[in-house]
This record gives sequence, C-alpha cells and structure tokens, in this order.
Amino acid sequence: MPAPTPLPSVLAPGFTVDDARDAGVSASRLRRKDLVPPFHGARSRGALSDAQRLGLLLAVVPLHACAAGATAALLHGLPLPPAREADAFGRPVLAVPVGATRVRRPGVRGCVLDLVGDDVVRRRGVRTLSVARTWVDLSRQLGLADLVAVTDRILSRRAPLLTRDDLMAMAERFARTPYARLRAEALRLADAGSESPQESWTRVTLVTAGLPAPECNVEIWDGDRMIGRVDMLYPAQKLIIEYQGDHHRDPAQWRADELRRAELEAAGYRVTYVTAADRRDPARLVARIRRLLAAPTRP
Repeated sequence: MPAPTPLPSVLAPGFTVDDARDAGVSASRLRRKDLVPPFHGARSRGALSDAQRLGLLLAVVPLHACAAGATAALLHGLPLPPAREADAFGRPVLAVPVGATRVRRPGVRGCVLDLVGDDVVRRRGVRTLSVARTWVDLSRQLGLADLVAVTDRILSRRAPLLTRDDLMAMAERFARTPYARLRAEALRLADAGSESPQESWTRVTLVTAGLPAPECNVEIWDGDRMIGRVDMLYPAQKLIIEYQGDHHRDPAQWRADELRRAELEAAGYRVTYVTAADRRDPARLVARIRRLLAAPTRP
C-alpha cells in the first residue's frame, strides 16, 4: 500500500474533520490508519498534550461550551486532590450556559451552569471558566480543606491570581446558592502565605479542631543569619510545623533536613513533622500539636 498522502501544513497535529475537508483532504485520506480519531469529528497525527486534546474537543462541540470543574482548575494551575486531578483531562468536564443542551459525548462529563460574559476566558488556548467562576464550581465538589487549598493558591502572596475582594464579590453573587457557607468558610480560613495544599490541609485541620492558626512560611533568623524558612510557626510557643513529603526520604534531603532541624532547635525552637500518615489520622495530629502548644517553652 502506498504511503499516505502528506497532509496540508495548515492543519495542526490535532484537527477537525471539517477543517481537513476545507483544506482539501479527502474522506478516504481521513480514514487512513496514520490518523487517530480522539473524538467524533476530529483526527490527530499522533499523541496530543492534555491541552491540545481538550482544545480539539472544544472545537467539535458547540461554541458556547467551555472547560469547567476539575478540568478548568488544572488549566489555571489550581491544586486538586490526586483522584480528581488524575481524572480532570481523562474525563473532561464541559459546561454550557443555562438554556443550552449539555454536552453528551462518551468520556465527557457535561453540565449546565449559570454563566455571564466574564465567566468564560481563554487559558492555554482553551475556552474555560474564569478562575473565580472555577472556584465557585469547585465548591460543589471539594471538601473544606481542599477548597481552602484552592483559595490559598488563588490568593498566593508569591503569585496571586486574584484578590480576596475578587473572590468575595463572586461569593456574594452566589450567596443564595448551595455551598455558600462552605465558600465563606474557605475565605475566612484562607492564608495567602500558604505555599502547598499539604500546608493548607494541616492548617485547616488544626483550626477546625479549635487550635489557633499558625503563621505560614516564616523566616527564622539567628541574629543576622537566616536559619531557614519554615512551613508553619506558632511564634509564642516557638513551635515549628513542617510538612514532610516523600521527597524528604532522599538521603541527601534527609541529611539537609536534620541539619536544619538541629540549627532551629539550637536557636530555641521545637520542630515537629507532619506526614501522609497524619492525613490518615488527623485526630492524632491535633492531639500532638495541642500537647506541644501546652508544653512549657524553653527560656
């Protein structure tokens, strides 16, 4: 069998059947095995990135459809629980405005949302809910700690996506809809100093158990020498809380962590670590931090 006829250069790696026909590609050429149909009405010349695949999907559905939920969250770089993150592009969420027919396609989760003009933007070349509207959409799907992690990222001191006033305005717009109290609580607990979902989870777990909120990502100095920047700190009790992810198991990282810990303890601080095991037993974590806060501090 002769090699397939080269495709016109105007076609992207992923393209719609309509675009191919407009470029002069025959129906028989579109059936050749070097082309993969990722969706009905589309073809690709090989593997596509998640964003390319999503953009191609949106090219074959009605123009009023856009990415929503977990799919929109990943486009904006918002943190999600691992299970939802793994599914966000594998089974994309597509929203349409009230009054339109929801998208019904295999492997796609369609929904109908209350949308106005500014609610839909382009991100990575893809039509998607805005950051603030995504925040509202996620509030229907996430628990408090996970929604606070999203809120922390949006308000991040290092790279803010929106202001607290922006989110408050969106919360006010949806004040009479389900999960309004959850959104209000997430805003109350949010801390722009938090820099990871794990830090957010730890802080929310402690605060909702009745403990005071620790300060986030604080520099610790010994005179004019900075010892380090710690995840969370109770200044009055000189108690430092560090979240230890799996990368801390690396021998070189472990040695660096222990040297840093020794330096902090020499400066009069106490250090406790939080790990994935604590997430499986938050009550034990709360009890440990409560005991440490109640213990006498070194002079």
